Amino acid sequence: MHSAPLYQNIAAKIGLTAAEFEVIAACFTLRTISRKALLAVESEKNDKMFFVQQGLLFSFKTLDNGERQVIQFAKEQYWIADLCSFFSGSTALFSIAALEDCVLWEITRQDFDRVCRQFPAMETFFRLNFQQSYVNTLIRLSDAYSTDAELRYGRLLETQPDLLQRVPQYLIASYLGILPSSLSRIRSRV
Repeated sequence: MHSAPLYQNIAAKIGLTAAEFEVIAACFTLRTISRKALLAVESEKNDKMFFVQQGLLFSFKTLDNGERQVIQFAKEQYWIADLCSFFSGSTALFSIAALEDCVLWEITRQDFDRVCRQFPAMETFFRLNFQQSYVNTLIRLSDAYSTDAELRYGRLLETQPDLLQRVPQYLIASYLGILPSSLSRIRSRV
């Protein structure tokens, strides 16, 4: 079954029969995209959410000077969207781009609403995901204001060491809120 990773991700949090999953999976579109492809563009509407089966995505804000401020990374088994645009219908706050060739499961807001109405357990599934995402965002925000760059790098090294191999260093530096030269100094000390 091509959708096995999607099924495993959902079934890990809620009870789901194979028949129910088949109906749910029909609301998703399997997409293959190339490295550097854009899935969402800030200041444009985006009504899609993505589950990463294979590959690596990142979301970012383009600063006035043209540089990208990395907001998050989404690797295998992660979900990503510009939730502001997805839920409100407003324009996206962030862009989402592929760092690697990717295989994704995409769901539109309309299909998301239909799945949640038809299968209340899916509403629970997404609520649990959004809660964890919110907690992670608060931790990251707290860290940005209360811990030094070396501690933030150490936490990333401890929790997601694979990202350090898969992501260009200038994007890691952006994600940590430091200059690439500062990241080089931290890496040489660690």
